[in-house]
Amino acid sequence: MRIAPAFSLFALAALPAAAQPPAQPVVQPGLYSISAQIVIPGLPLQMPVMTFRRCLTPQDIADGQAYASSPNKDCAIDQLSQSADGVSYDFNCAMEGGQRVIGRASGTTHATGYDIKMDGRFVPGMQGMSQFSQKLSATRLGDCQ
Repeated sequence: MRIAPAFSLFALAALPAAAQPPAQPVVQPGLYSISAQIVIPGLPLQMPVMTFRRCLTPQDIADGQAYASSPNKDCAIDQLSQSADGVSYDFNCAMEGGQRVIGRASGTTHATGYDIKMDGRFVPGMQGMSQFSQKLSATRLGDCQ
């Protein structure tokens, strides 16, 4: 079963690309601890929560890259919207074998973090699985080293 590589790709997938930044970004630049959990209905074993650290720059925040696990050149992001307390965007990511991951992400933001939920689907379905959700939660630890 090739589930793990596909999920690893998706965990790195949701990268907002060129979009208009908010007038005053709320999330502060710095070093963040980010946890990501993917949930797939019908999967007998769920993926464990992945936690990693990432330095978010002012540019990451301005262009929306701050709200992704990691940059991924195979993802297209549309309809990026950032407000004083939230963010949302649509994503469309290429995967191995011609499959795609498409969906919508939205969540809340504050000065020292964010909580985002992504809902999407695999096109075509992958080994009987078609839908998933992913939760990203980030907490600022301090300045980047």
